Amino acid sequence: MSISIIVVIQFYDRGEELKLLDSFLSRNGFDLIIIYGRRRVGKTTLILKATENKKRLYYMAIEKNNLKGFFEKAKQIDPDITRLREDWEILFEHIKNHLDVVIIDEFQNMIKEDKGLLSTFQRIVDSVLQDSDLKLVLLGSTISLITSKVLSYKSPLYGRKSLSLRLKPIKFIHLREFFPEKSIHEMVEIYGFADGIPLYLIRIDRNMDFWKWLQKEFMEKSFIIDEVDFLMRYEFEDVSTYKAILQAIAFGKTRIKEIKDFTGMKRTDISPYLRN
Repeated sequence: MSISIIVVIQFYDRGEELKLLDSFLSRNGFDLIIIYGRRRVGKTTLILKATENKKRLYYMAIEKNNLKGFFEKAKQIDPDITRLREDWEILFEHIKNHLDVVIIDEFQNMIKEDKGLLSTFQRIVDSVLQDSDLKLVLLGSTISLITSKVLSYKSPLYGRKSLSLRLKPIKFIHLREFFPEKSIHEMVEIYGFADGIPLYLIRIDRNMDFWKWLQKEFMEKSFIIDEVDFLMRYEFEDVSTYKAILQAIAFGKTRIKEIKDFTGMKRTDISPYLRN
């Protein structure tokens, strides 16, 4: 079996997270590792960097047909899988002897597609993988779903994880790695725009004045224009109410009464939205 995966990663910071992951990835025995956090925070980049020298299978879960998609991905790595049936337990029974790591990205999509999937993965962990050296890594971007369905006490996978890592934005102190030539004042402005989200920080032209770059991006209708809608539609069902509240805040309405008057919502209805 030959594995040929080339990933080009522009990588900054995350030294502590890499060290933590390596301690699990390099030890003997099975481990279930769960990495979650908001979209764009760098989960995929982190795990691909951490496993770049491992025999791995990386699968990005989609809205439907994930068993078939995973089967096809596994076939690309090991042609012998064509002899197997499309069944999660059968696939992992074979894979555990041929790979070091299996990474399933956007795992929440598989949970949404198949309500019985978590119970299936419980059986896989308990009966198929427990005596192996395979590392199963599940990545999730919908924080509420991962915490309630995978990490909670009621989850079929409860008590089976070796590590759960909530990846957070990069701290301001590490922005110098991205912008070695910029002043503190300009880095504060950049942080106000991008927070510590690696994707946004990487996209900013370090050789250009920040505000000139931002103006250019808006004029060219870059990714920034649709980013808020994209992120909100991914996390929430009722996007319009959230957008109305954000609009109120953008106009300086920062107290609940002011938001209520601006949006026409009931005071009791606003708090749950603000918590989310």
